[in-house]
Amino acid sequence: MTINSPVWSVKYKPKTLSEICGREQIKFQLKEYISKKNFPHLLLTGYYGVGKTTIAKCFAKEFLGGSYESNLKTLFADVPISKEERKQAGIRSTFSTGMIGSRAGKRRYIHPFLDIKVKPFIQIRVLGEAPFKILVVKNFEALGQFQQGFRRLMETYGSNCRMILITSKISTIIDPIISRCQILFIPPVEFKDYSDFIKGVSKKEDININEPALKILYKYSEGQLNKAINILQLSAMLSTNINSEVLYEVINSTKDKKIKELLKLILKSDFSAVRAQLRAIRREFNYSAQEVYKKLLDEIFILPLSKSIKIQYINYIAEADFKSIDGLDPDIQLSNLVSKLCFLFEKI
Repeated sequence: MTINSPVWSVKYKPKTLSEICGREQIKFQLKEYISKKNFPHLLLTGYYGVGKTTIAKCFAKEFLGGSYESNLKTLFADVPISKEERKQAGIRSTFSTGMIGSRAGKRRYIHPFLDIKVKPFIQIRVLGEAPFKILVVKNFEALGQFQQGFRRLMETYGSNCRMILITSKISTIIDPIISRCQILFIPPVEFKDYSDFIKGVSKKEDININEPALKILYKYSEGQLNKAINILQLSAMLSTNINSEVLYEVINSTKDKKIKELLKLILKSDFSAVRAQLRAIRREFNYSAQEVYKKLLDEIFILPLSKSIKIQYINYIAEADFKSIDGLDPDIQLSNLVSKLCFLFEKI
């Protein structure tokens, strides 16, 4: 199914589970849940950009049917809480009266995300004939220590609302959450399914892409269909017959252009401009923190710098990458990284 949009990645975005490319075993299991009109809390995990959120939304809409608009909500755990929301959460905080010792009389806070965004939705009863509501929480690992609070909400309101939690870092999810969920690992799209999908898009758009170009596109996009379709559309602007040469021309013209501009700002030690450019890059290209680290690492080897400076540069990236994998806020780690790099080049 397609919609009328000039952007191919939007035009060919799946609307049902059947339209999801590949992952047949996952689709079979989810369709079983739909047929039984029941499912446990789900924890979807897999590589960044593999399609976890798309699969979750397609499943939730099919499960809820015509009543999905009032019974489905999607939240992003890593979106910063506004000042007003923090204020409201502070107003609702209470003093502990049942504690003794050092915790007696201390103010008990509820994370604003849980109190302002999650609770109002899951507390309201189901509207229509759906068996229960569905809450999709993307980037769930961003809750950190407040996952315990979310676990209590799962226990209290589980009969009224099922949770679909999405994360790329399952190692950061606490055991009580994992034990209460059915874990579904979303694998990357296999090349055959990927190839069939891209050929289908190409046929509908009256373009041709040969097999060598398909393999290059699969490798460069790392199996991410959204990324592949964007490159395919850019290639189609150059030629309706897409081969390796056309594909390389497009990739080289767009690949890391913004990262190179970011690196130039780092070399000038302009931290404010660097951070603004970094956030613009992540917003425009939907890069994960790990993708930014990798691209910055690739660029360092072509810079005419001393060995000691390159080693320090690499150490900073490795440290930031390690902390991000450990579940710490990626935006903070990226800002910390570029501040160190700016200071490093300021001394040169």
